[in-house]
Amino acid sequence: MDKSTLRQQFLELRLNIPRSRYWMLTDEIMEQVALIDWAKSKLVHVFLPIRKHNEIDTFSILNYFKLEYPNLKIVVPRTDFKSLSITNILYDHEYTILGRNKYDIPEPIHGKEISSENIDIVFVPLLACDLKGNRAGYGKGFYDRFLSGCRSDVKKIGLSFFDPIEEISDVNEFDIPLDLCITPGKTWVFNK
Repeated sequence: MDKSTLRQQFLELRLNIPRSRYWMLTDEIMEQVALIDWAKSKLVHVFLPIRKHNEIDTFSILNYFKLEYPNLKIVVPRTDFKSLSITNILYDHEYTILGRNKYDIPEPIHGKEISSENIDIVFVPLLACDLKGNRAGYGKGFYDRFLSGCRSDVKKIGLSFFDPIEEISDVNEFDIPLDLCITPGKTWVFNK
């Protein structure tokens, strides 16, 4: 299936998740997150959820890291829609002030910029992924451009309420596949 079709289908599926089921699925994803040993990582990039798109509540992940891995540093994205780029801003649980951009994406208003080359793990937003770790995002290429500036050993982790599909048919040379995708009940590991 092509990315455009996947975007439409999976956004609709996600928007139709009832609120009580949404939180149950989020809890199941958090159970999977808790099974991973994050102690070897120093710096993690976590996207912030677009509520109107019913994205996975990554604030749950931020809170988990604060409690269980207090030494883990976190960056969150600030987007530039003119250059279609992401800037990593150091996240502080107490002092980071978030606003919403014109697309209703929560972003830090100010903060210390961190180079992409320092990041160990990136949580990557998606609408769908396949069994090879290819993903369909919103179609602007923000994360593929951002990931191309990260170290080659950066771990790329998707989050999805849905299991991977068999195959995304229109993968191109600019697409950067995931290493893992955390879903309710299972963490999928993709072979390169």
